[in-house]
Amino acid sequence: MELVLSGEETELDKTMIEDLNDPLVHLVRNAVDHGVESPEERIAAGKKPQSHVQLTAEQVGDHIQIEIIDDGKGMNADALRRKAVEKGLIDQETANSLDEKQCLQLIFLPGFSTKDQISSVSGRGVGMDVVRTNIQKLNGRIDINSIPNEGTRISISLPLTLAILPVLVVRACNQPFAVPLAMVREIITIDPQAIQEVSGKPTIVVRDEILPLKTLAGLLGWEPTQKPYFGVLMQSAEKSFILAIDSFVGRDDVVIKPLQNIRPKGVAGATLSGDGSVVLVLDMEDLLSASESANSFTRTSELLSS
Repeated sequence: MELVLSGEETELDKTMIEDLNDPLVHLVRNAVDHGVESPEERIAAGKKPQSHVQLTAEQVGDHIQIEIIDDGKGMNADALRRKAVEKGLIDQETANSLDEKQCLQLIFLPGFSTKDQISSVSGRGVGMDVVRTNIQKLNGRIDINSIPNEGTRISISLPLTLAILPVLVVRACNQPFAVPLAMVREIITIDPQAIQEVSGKPTIVVRDEILPLKTLAGLLGWEPTQKPYFGVLMQSAEKSFILAIDSFVGRDDVVIKPLQNIRPKGVAGATLSGDGSVVLVLDMEDLLSASESANSFTRTSELLSS
């Protein structure tokens, strides 16, 4: 087996790196012990005898993305479902109702293991539940994708706490907010006559590209104080959209500080502006997930049509 590292220069808060040590050790060990086949098995499956496990890290917007990828045997949803029932972690009725994606999440249940015998690497029935707990303590998310006979990809997304982040400071409802500059493509003016509804959702055509229009006030669930005049064309993961704002302040490099004891949805942390006022740094992924609700689209349509 060959372990390939990339993104070693990626910066993250020191305390978070220390807390990531054990989870990453668990994940790499699991990839080796559960995912990687023997050379004979790989040759029989039409693969190269040497397997590869990748550990990568990169900054994506206002998050750090860490992935552990192996080219092993992958996971079978039916086998995971059956093993969870055998161990008494779920009942048969619940197992039958799980789709393939939900079956993969079973590996995070306390006491779950696909190994019948303990090895020197893993298989003790502890680890993956501890991994998810530790990631959640860091306000992060962990996701898993696996294809039988091709491999498994585990993705960890962590906020950039106490890290320097280039941002665009915008205003909505008389309040300043910071959005990650890495997600900003350009700033445009919003012409109300250019807004069209597609499937009941407001959109704007920019250079022959139809983009959904979302107001920052609507994403926050706030009552708008005025009609937005500007739009920030943003790229989130594989989605492009226009974020409608009242105005913008400008670009800045900020140090994000976590909000102690509270974790408002859609807020990655806070920073101080040049005049000493507090500016919330937005977690756009969280805000966008909430925007899928009908209420957000309703508020957006009402504001833009008023």
